[in-house]
Amino acid sequence: MRELTTPQWDALIEQYVQLQVDSMDYKSLEAFVKQTLTQDLQEVASREELCVDIECTFDEETLNELIDNVTNETVTTTEVNHV
Repeated sequence: MRELTTPQWDALIEQYVQLQVDSMDYKSLEAFVKQTLTQDLQEVASREELCVDIECTFDEETLNELIDNVTNETVTTTEVNHV
């Protein structure tokens, strides 16, 4: 294999990523984004940090709604049954 400089390596990675993205259909791209975000969020250092992230990305109302969704037995049961 040829030796590449760091900038060349970065350019190779960028081109390869673009090829992968271009080869994905909408559903594949959506699945990849969901998987990546889920993995990233599972690695968040604390639950408080995740809540702050949700508030900053959306707002406190959205955070409260999401918490209500997972603590409301009817919503949780319905979601489990649809999976």
